[in-house]
Amino acid sequence: MATLFKEFERIEAARERLAGRSFMVGLFAGKPDFSLFLTPEESPEEQADWEEFRPRLETFLMTQVDPDEIERTAKIPDSVLKGLFALGAFGMKIPKQYGGLGFSHTNYGRALMLMASWSNALALTVAVPQSIGIAMPILMFGNEEQRRRYLPLVAREAVSAFALTEPMTGSDAANIATEAVLDSAGTMFVVNGEKLWCTNGPIARYVTLIVRVPARRTQQNGRTRWTPVPNGKEADEHVHTAFILDMRTPGVHIRQHCRFEGCRGIENAHMTFTDVHIPTENVIGEVGRGLKYALTILNVGRAVSIPAICLGMAKQAWQPTLDRANQRFTFQKPLGTRQTQRMRVGRMASNLFAMEALAFTAWRMADQHTYDVRIEAALAKLFCSEKTIQFLKDAQIIFGGMGYETAHSKRLRGEPAFGIEQLVRDAEMYRIGEGATDVLRPFVAREGLNLHLERAGHVLDEQTTDVRRLTELRQLVKFYIPWYRSQWTSSPLPPRAEFEYSRVCSKLRFVEQASRRLARTIFYVMLLHRQALRDDQGRQNRIEMIGEDLLMVAATALYAEAQERTGGHPEVWDLVEENFRDAQQRVERNLRELLRNQDAAVASVGEKALSGRYPSLTCGIIQRNLQDYLRQERTPSTDEKREQQVI
Repeated sequence: MATLFKEFERIEAARERLAGRSFMVGLFAGKPDFSLFLTPEESPEEQADWEEFRPRLETFLMTQVDPDEIERTAKIPDSVLKGLFALGAFGMKIPKQYGGLGFSHTNYGRALMLMASWSNALALTVAVPQSIGIAMPILMFGNEEQRRRYLPLVAREAVSAFALTEPMTGSDAANIATEAVLDSAGTMFVVNGEKLWCTNGPIARYVTLIVRVPARRTQQNGRTRWTPVPNGKEADEHVHTAFILDMRTPGVHIRQHCRFEGCRGIENAHMTFTDVHIPTENVIGEVGRGLKYALTILNVGRAVSIPAICLGMAKQAWQPTLDRANQRFTFQKPLGTRQTQRMRVGRMASNLFAMEALAFTAWRMADQHTYDVRIEAALAKLFCSEKTIQFLKDAQIIFGGMGYETAHSKRLRGEPAFGIEQLVRDAEMYRIGEGATDVLRPFVAREGLNLHLERAGHVLDEQTTDVRRLTELRQLVKFYIPWYRSQWTSSPLPPRAEFEYSRVCSKLRFVEQASRRLARTIFYVMLLHRQALRDDQGRQNRIEMIGEDLLMVAATALYAEAQERTGGHPEVWDLVEENFRDAQQRVERNLRELLRNQDAAVASVGEKALSGRYPSLTCGIIQRNLQDYLRQERTPSTDEKREQQVI
C-alpha cells in the first residue's frame, strides 16, 4: 500500500506530513471539528489596511487601466505595472519591514478579486510574484540576508516569476530534467535545461527556479541531508533544489512568448538555460528540498489567488447577465420570465454564493497560521475554478448570439461591449493552473485515505509477508474495533451560539453524519480493493468530490449565518438551501458509487479507443494525426521573428 499512488511516488516522498489543525483531516476520519470555522474576527489593523487600500486601488483601475486595450493588444502597458508597484500592489503579501503592505490572506484575496473583476489578466500578473514568485519561497524558506536583499526589490520595482514546468512534465513536477551542477570551485551552480509556461517570465527580473542537483546523501541526527558534488561526479541522486535566478544572467534565453486560448495580456515564456551560472548563496533553503518548497508555496495560489481571481470574474459577469435576462425580449416576453432561464440564474446565484463562502473560509483559515490548510486550499481551488467555468458558460447562454460575439465587434455596432466570450475563454486557465483538476483530486483523496495508509498500509499491501501481516493485524484490531464503533455514534456540535441556529444545525448534522458514513465507506473500499485502489481514479475522485461537497455545505451555512447576523441579509439562506439540495444528491450518489460503479466498463471502451479499435469514428473526413500538424520548415513572418527573438 506504500505505492498506492504509484505515479506520484516522488511527490509522495516530498509530501510533508500534515501539521496543525485541519477541518478536512477530521472530516475524512469521521470526526469533523466545526469549531475550526469560527476564526477570530479581523483585527482593527487588518480592517484599516483594507479600507485605506481599497479606494486607491479602485481609482487606479478605473482611471489608469483599460481592460479592453489589454485584451486587444495582448499587452499590459508598462505604465500600469509601474503604477501598481507605486500602490504597493506587488508587495501585498510582503511584510512591512521588507517594504511590503503586510496584508492578511483575506485582504490579499479581496484585492485580487477586485482586480480580477476589472481585468483578470492583470490580477494574475500581480498574483504570480506574490503567490509563487521569489517572495513566498524566500519568506518561508530563505535566509535573512536573502529577505533583506530581494524582498524590497520585488515589492516596489522588480517583477518575479516561478519556473517549474517543463515541456515533458506538465503537472508531473517530480520528473523535471533541468539540472544545476556545482562547479569545481564550489562557488557556482551551472544550469542547463528549459522551462515552459513560465507566467511573467518575459518581464521578470527574478525567478524561483526549481531544478535537479547532483548530490550525495548524508545523515545528520537521523535526517537525510544532501551535499552537492562538484561537476556532478559520484552523486547518489539528482535532487530537487530551489534557486533565485536573476533573469539578466548570461545564458538565459526567452525562446518564445507563449500564446493561449484566453488570458490575453499575461506574459508567458518558454525559456532555455545554457551554462547559466548561479551563485551558491542563491540556493533557497536546503539542497534537495526544492520539490517540498514548490508544493508548499503552490498552496498559497490554491487557497487565495485562484479562488479570488475566479470569484472576481464571476462577480463581474453577474450584473450584466441579470440585465440581459431582464432587458432582452423574446416572443414579447423578457428572457428572465422563462422558467429555463430562471432555473439557470438560480443555479448561478447559488454557485456564486458558495464560491464566495468557500473562498473566504479558506482565507480566514489560512490567516490563523496554526491551521494546515493544504486540503482546504486544494478544494477551494477545485470548487471555484470548476464552478466559475459553469457560471460563465451559463451567462454566455443567456446572452445568446451576443455572448458569442466579441466585445470589440459589438462596440462597433453600438451595443454594450461586455466581453462574456472573453471571460469564458479566460476561465479555462484557472482550471489548469497551479494544479489541474484531474491531478489535484487524487492528492485530496490521498489525504482522505491517510488514516488507513499510515496504520494499515502493511496489512493491506499484497507484498507483505504473512508473518508480518499477522503481527500488524493484531495491533490494528486494538485500534479499529473502537474506531469502527465510534463511526456509528454522532458527535455533538460545539457549544457555540452559531451552531444552535436551526438552519445551521441541520446542515452541520448532515455533514457530520455523512462524514462518518464516508469514513466507514473508505474503510470498506480499502479492505475490498486493496492494491487495486492504486489505479482506481474513479473512486479517488469520488472521495475528493464528497469532501468538497461537505466542506461547501458547512462553509455556506456558517457564512450565511454570519451575513444574516452581522449584515441583516436573511435572503442568502435561499442560496444555501439550493446548494444543500444539490449537494445531498451528489453525496448520496458518490457514496453509493464508491462501493459499486460502472467505471470499468467505460474505461474499457476508452482503452479500446486508444488502441485504435474504432476506426469508423474517423470515416468521412480528411484524417490527420497529431504529427501531421507539424509544419514544414519555412521562413518565419516578421511577427513570428519578433516573438522568437532571443532576449
